[in-house]
Amino acid sequence: MMLETERLIIRRFTDGDREDFERLIIDKMNSKYAIYDQQFPTDKESLRKVFDFFKQSDEFFSVELKENHRVIGFLSLNYIDNDSRNLGYCLHSDYHNQELGKEMATEIIKYAKEVLQIKKLVSGTAEENIPSVRLLQGLGFKIVKKELSSFANDEKGNPITFVGCLFECIL
Repeated sequence: MMLETERLIIRRFTDGDREDFERLIIDKMNSKYAIYDQQFPTDKESLRKVFDFFKQSDEFFSVELKENHRVIGFLSLNYIDNDSRNLGYCLHSDYHNQELGKEMATEIIKYAKEVLQIKKLVSGTAEENIPSVRLLQGLGFKIVKKELSSFANDEKGNPITFVGCLFECIL
């Protein structure tokens, strides 16, 4: 599978993507929004295992910038049932505020609808993650539920809780 937009190539991960993937995940985990999402390891050995998982999975896609052929993000369409997937996305912070998140998400949504014949996408983010909330709303997602969530602990081991928003988009 390979999709193209004006500036991006969306495709499966390959062995040559490992270094860019490691940089992407380290950048993600250094983000102020990292506490609002699944936690990723940042040590080399664990990153290698995560990369190998992404590479062999048919649910994860690399996002390559045509301009420099670097992997700058990833997308996921995680299986829920035959008609539904959970949309995930990550874009390196060096590429924020350029409409690339919208470009890559729009293309994978089109793929989900037209090729996979998915009827519904869901996604989640923290209410405080305004850029992600705006992206999802701009893509046609609606908030269907809010609940207290936690993915990370503070330095004392206590859960860092936040209001999580569950979004849904009927395709």
